Amino acid sequence: MAEEKKPGLLKRVFSFGFGKKKKAEADEAAAAKAEEQARQEAERKAQLEKAEAERIAAEQAKREEERAAIQKAAQEEAARLKAEKAASEEKERLAAEQAAKEEQERLAAEKAAEEQRAAEEAERLAAEKKEAEEAAQREAEEEAAAAAKAKADAEALAQEQAQQEAEAKRKADEAAAQEKVEQQAKKEKEEIEAEKLAAEKEAAEQAALEKAEAERLAAEEAKQEAQEQAAKEEADRQAKLAAEQAAEAERIAAEEEQARLEAEAAEHQRQAELEAEETRRREEEAKAAAEAAQASDPEPEPEQEEEEERREGWFKRMRKGLARSSSTLTENITSVFTKKKLDEDTLQDLEDILIQADLGVETAMNVTDALASQRMGKDVTDEEVRQVMADEIAKTLEPVAQPLELDLEHQPHVILVVGVNGSGKTTTIGKISQKLYDAGFSTLLVAGDTFRAAAIEQLHIWGDRTQAPVMSRENGADAAGLAFDAYAEAQAQKKDVMLMDTAGRLQNRKELMDELEKIIRVLKKQDPTAPHTVLLTLDATTGQNALNQVEIFKDVAGVNGLVMTKLDGTARGGILVAISAKHKLPVYFIGVGEQVEDLEPFEADVFARAIAGLDQE
Repeated sequence: MAEEKKPGLLKRVFSFGFGKKKKAEADEAAAAKAEEQARQEAERKAQLEKAEAERIAAEQAKREEERAAIQKAAQEEAARLKAEKAASEEKERLAAEQAAKEEQERLAAEKAAEEQRAAEEAERLAAEKKEAEEAAQREAEEEAAAAAKAKADAEALAQEQAQQEAEAKRKADEAAAQEKVEQQAKKEKEEIEAEKLAAEKEAAEQAALEKAEAERLAAEEAKQEAQEQAAKEEADRQAKLAAEQAAEAERIAAEEEQARLEAEAAEHQRQAELEAEETRRREEEAKAAAEAAQASDPEPEPEQEEEEERREGWFKRMRKGLARSSSTLTENITSVFTKKKLDEDTLQDLEDILIQADLGVETAMNVTDALASQRMGKDVTDEEVRQVMADEIAKTLEPVAQPLELDLEHQPHVILVVGVNGSGKTTTIGKISQKLYDAGFSTLLVAGDTFRAAAIEQLHIWGDRTQAPVMSRENGADAAGLAFDAYAEAQAQKKDVMLMDTAGRLQNRKELMDELEKIIRVLKKQDPTAPHTVLLTLDATTGQNALNQVEIFKDVAGVNGLVMTKLDGTARGGILVAISAKHKLPVYFIGVGEQVEDLEPFEADVFARAIAGLDQE
């Protein structure tokens, strides 16, 4: 008999209390199961226990093998990184030594050239000094010869005059001759003193020249010493810098190793918690099955009361998750609005507060415009301001607060989860898988983060919990090839949903974004409409950087839905409002913790009142 085709477009919607509509079918199945257990309890129980023991043993052996392979790969990677680091450090050390050697050779060459110039200058000065001394000696000899000649001429003239004059004038002539002799002596004395002064002046000039030269040489020596000292200090600084860089590299390596160890410890703790949760769930299922076997018509649960309690608990967790954003906003608003009249200055202050809270310019202007239209010139309290703010935020968020609809006309409905490192992709997939299981959907989980062994193992744990098969490959395998095989397997098994994890990637790393595009191209070859839902997980602690992530992943992967995670009390949740105002993308889920119940469909009013610090209505 041919399989009956599902008529029309089948859509199923996530919301609070989803899966309740199948309660009647679940009750009937439980009754049938209880009747079957009554007939074959002993045989089936023995078979189940044996099969469970064999499965657990096989899974344990498989996980041990995978852990050994992972540990070996990690050791090999660590050895490779260590070798690369050593080679890099050796290359840097050789480069530094070569640079230092070249600098020393340059300084030595400059010093030799300076010494050569100094020697040449000294030789030039010595030659000039010798020439000056020889010139002075020649001038002295010429002056002495001229003086001797003048004296001889004077004596000859005096003798000739004495011979021509009469004897009568002899005494007068002798007196005149005596006077002339005295004058000549005086002249000679003056010439000698002039020569002495000239010699002293020359000696002073020579001394000044020698002093100036000595000072110049001293200045050059001081300059040379300063250059040598500077070179020495530069070499010391380079050595110190190299030592500091080596120390910093060691510190960074130590911090990376510590971070890795802490991450591994956290991952092990999380796995232990997941396993404990799995054990608890199985015990509860066994207990429920036993109770169903005893009574085929259980008492009706108080659904309305349970739903109210659940919503109240969810709002409390939401308030706690948005504590940082709401408390900061409340404190800042209270500091501005304390029973004062609303004016332009207070509106400007409020707009600045809202923008600083990452709510975005558009939302900030909507809030201030609404306040101005209602309360301008009137007294206004901080609670009234927060109420208006909550109303405007809700208006922005209501169009994007949409349920995740599964179009099962295309089977499987492919959900591709993308995002940067550490944004909570794998955990979000596990929680959605649990909700799909609770709602009665069949799923296939795909461990597309082939670069992180912990993510693969974590997804296997979620698969065991939700009774969903998990497809994975060895560490480092091609994710696009895995996507191709997984889609074919989901079709063969007639799964309703295929949930695929992807490796965390930075939005500014082109090669990683190219790999994501390749996964999408491979899926479209099998179904041109796939992937049907591309969920981008956003870490609420990243603030403004989330805007850039949305823009890049929207262009590359065709993101058509958002999940905000890690609203754990340190978040900057206001950024979700700015993203919604700008991109208008549906926000399907919001997460406030690690448990399954901490991921719920997004509700605009609940979020708006929580971030405004108001109680639930």
